[in-house]
Amino acid sequence: MAALAADARSAGDAPLIEDVWSRTEPKYRRRALVLLTINALFFVGLGCVVYWMRTGVVFAPSLPDYWDQLAATFSPSLDTQHTPVSLSMGPISIDNVPLMTPILGMLLASLVSIPILVAILYRFWSSVPFLGVVGFVAVMPWLAITLLGSCLLASVRPFRFRSRFVSALMGLLPVILYLFMASRQSAGAVDALPNPADRIKVMTPLILAVVASALVMGLVLLLARAVNYRPGAITPLLAILFLTPPMIFEFYVGRDELHYRLLERAFGPGSEYFAGEAVSVAYEDSVARVRSASPERSGEDVRDEVSLKWSLALDSDIGLAFARYRDMAAHWADRFVHRFPDSVYAPNALYLKGRALDMRVDERKFRESKQLVFYDDFPRSGSRRAWKLAERNAPNSVVGAVATYRLAKLDVRDGKIDRAISRLQRLTEHFGSDSETISSATSVQGGASGLMTRKPPEESLDLSLSHIVFQGRVLLSFLESNRDPRYGDAPLMELQLYDPRNPMYSANISALSRRYPGSMLADNLALELAIHEDDERARLRALERCAEVSERSDALPRALYELGMTYASMGRVSEARSAMSRVLESFNRSPWSERCQQRLQRLQPVKEVK
Repeated sequence: MAALAADARSAGDAPLIEDVWSRTEPKYRRRALVLLTINALFFVGLGCVVYWMRTGVVFAPSLPDYWDQLAATFSPSLDTQHTPVSLSMGPISIDNVPLMTPILGMLLASLVSIPILVAILYRFWSSVPFLGVVGFVAVMPWLAITLLGSCLLASVRPFRFRSRFVSALMGLLPVILYLFMASRQSAGAVDALPNPADRIKVMTPLILAVVASALVMGLVLLLARAVNYRPGAITPLLAILFLTPPMIFEFYVGRDELHYRLLERAFGPGSEYFAGEAVSVAYEDSVARVRSASPERSGEDVRDEVSLKWSLALDSDIGLAFARYRDMAAHWADRFVHRFPDSVYAPNALYLKGRALDMRVDERKFRESKQLVFYDDFPRSGSRRAWKLAERNAPNSVVGAVATYRLAKLDVRDGKIDRAISRLQRLTEHFGSDSETISSATSVQGGASGLMTRKPPEESLDLSLSHIVFQGRVLLSFLESNRDPRYGDAPLMELQLYDPRNPMYSANISALSRRYPGSMLADNLALELAIHEDDERARLRALERCAEVSERSDALPRALYELGMTYASMGRVSEARSAMSRVLESFNRSPWSERCQQRLQRLQPVKEVK
C-alpha cells in the first residue's frame, strides 16, 4: 500500500505537458533546440525569398545602404515599398502573373503564422529570432512589430486562452489590423488602377494570407497535440511551409520573370529613374557649382544661366548623366540576356536597351518651359546592334516590328535606301493593317486558362503595333516616291540626319532645300517647314499653300491631314472635315487616309442653332 501511495504521489507531481519545453529530459531538450535552430534557418531562407521577390537581392544586410533602407521604412512620408500590399503590385504584378496570388498569400501566411506557432509551442522567447528575421532579413519591420504583439497575445499570460487555437486566432487580430492599415497606406496606388477588378486582385493575397494562416495554425496545433508536443513531428510540416512558395515560384513563374520586371521598372516606359535621379542630380550639381563660384549672385540668376547652358548643350553634366543612364541600361539588359537567353523576355530586354541608347532630351521643350521631356524615336547609330538582335530573335512580335522600323531609318541615314525599302516592305506585309492583336497570341505557359495564364510579354511596354505599321507605311511611301534621278539618294539620306525635335531643325531643312534646288523632296521640305512653324496662324497659312500643290505630289495627303488638324485645333470643324475628306476621296491608298478616317470619326459636325 505504501508503494502504491508513493507511485500515486510521483504521478501527481509529473509536469503538465503544455509545450515543447515541458519535457525536461535532456534528450528532448537537445532535440527541441536542434529542431528550433533548423526552423530558424529555414525561416531566414524564407525572409531572404520575400526580400528577393521585391528587389532581386538575396540577402538584404549585405547591401551598402541597408541601414538607410531600414530606417526609411519608418518614414511616414516615403513610399518605401515594404508593405504586403506592395508585393501584390510589383515588381511581379499579380495582374501580369495571376499565379503570384497564391504564392504571395502563402509567403505572407508563413511569415505570419510561424512566429505565432513558435511562440505557442516553444514559448514567447523562442519567437524573438523569428521576429528579427521578419524585421531585418525580410525588411518588414512594421510587420515584425505587429507580430511581436501577436506572439504576446498568443502565448503570454494573462492574454492566452486554454484553447491554443483560440490563442492563435487572437494573435491574428493585430495582423489583420496591420494589413488593413497597410492597404490604406497604399490606397493611392491601388485606387490609381484603372480597373476596379484589379484593385480587388491586389487585396486578394492579403485575404488569402489571413485564411491560410488560420488553417496552418489549426493544422499544426492539432498535430502537436496528437503527438503530445514532441518537437520532431512539427518541423517537417513547418519545412513544407517554408519550401512550397519558393518551389512553386521557381517551377511555374521563374527567376527571369522577376529580373525582367526589375529591369523594366528601372529602365522601362514607366520608369522615372532618369528624370527623377540622374538628370535632376546633375542639374542641381551644376547650380551648386555656379553658386559656389559666384556667391554674390541670386539663386534665380544662377538657375537661369544653368538652364541656358543646358538648353544650348554647353554643359557637360547632362551628357554625363545620359552616358551613365545608357551604360547602366545596356549593362543590365545585356546581363539579363546573358543569364536568360531562352526567356520570353529576352527581346523585351533588347528593346529596353535600344530605347535607352536612343533616348534624348527634347531641347525645344526645355527652352520653352524648362521641363525635361525625353523621347527615343530618333534612333542613334549606337543602338543598331540591339535592334538587330531584337529583329532577329523576335521577328513576329511588336518588339521585332519596332526594331525593323528603326533599322530602316538607320539604313536611310547610311544611304542604304534599297535595304531600308526591303525592311519596310517586310514590316508592312508581315503585320498588315489588322496588327494590334498579333502579339497577343503568344501567352506564357502555353496559353492555359486561369492562374497559369499570363499577359503577352510585350504588353507592359505600351507599344502600339498598328502605329508602328502606320509609321512604316509612311516611310516606305516616302522613300519610294522621292528617289531623285538628278541628285540620287543624297537628299533622302541627309533629311534623315535631322532630328525634328532639335531647335535647329527648321534651319537645317531650309539649308537642305537650298542645297538641292528643284529636287523631288521640295514639296516635302516645304511641308516640314510649315508643320514646324511656332505661330499657329503662320502654320495655317503655310499649310494652306502646301495643300494647293499638284495632286501628283506625294506630300499632299499629309499636308491635307495636318491642315485638317490645324483647322480642328482652331475650332473650324467644317473646314477640318473638308480637308480630311479630300484625302479619303483622292488618296484612299495613302497611309494618311486611314489616319484621316480615324480623326473624322471624332470630329462631329457643328449643329446649327435654330
